[in-house]
This record gives sequence, structure tokens and C-alpha cells, in this order.
Amino acid sequence: MSVLPAPRRPHVPERSCVACRRKRPQGEFVRLSRVEGQWQVGGKPRTGRGAYVCADSPECWQDKRLRRAFGAQAAAVSTQLCAQALPDQPMID
Repeated sequence: MSVLPAPRRPHVPERSCVACRRKRPQGEFVRLSRVEGQWQVGGKPRTGRGAYVCADSPECWQDKRLRRAFGAQAAAVSTQLCAQALPDQPMID
């Protein structure tokens, strides 16, 4: 009698959020790309330097939490993330 090997689970890439440092599957993040010196949310195709931020956690989108990764561009990145998540609602400062 032979023993069959256990079925292999598909590989799921993990990434870390630049704001909270939590590791999660890549699909649970928003990717930011640095193209020509500016950070852009979800640039297609995936070109340039990349960074990931939690997609479901508005706490991670605050510019104070993003400063470590994005420096002076943190406020602009924060605005882009909030506008993408809530396109029909005004921003609250």
C-alpha cells in the first residue's frame, strides 16, 4: 500500500504594509508605484518602485503613518488613498 503525498497549497505572496508593518497576503493591499519621482496609487502596469498599504485600514492612510516611507510626499499619498477609497465623499482634515 502506497501513501499519496498531500496536495500542495498554491503559493500566496505576502507583503508588508509600509505604515503598520503588518504582513498579509498581497491581495489585501493597495500598491503604490513610484514613477518619475512621484508616488501613484495602483499604477498599471506595475512599473517602478513599489510599496504596499493596507487596503481596508484607513488608519494606515494617515500622512503621519506614511512619512517613514514617503517622506515629504506622504500628504499627497494620503490624499490619493482617501480619494480612491471614498471618491464621492469630501475629505476631512
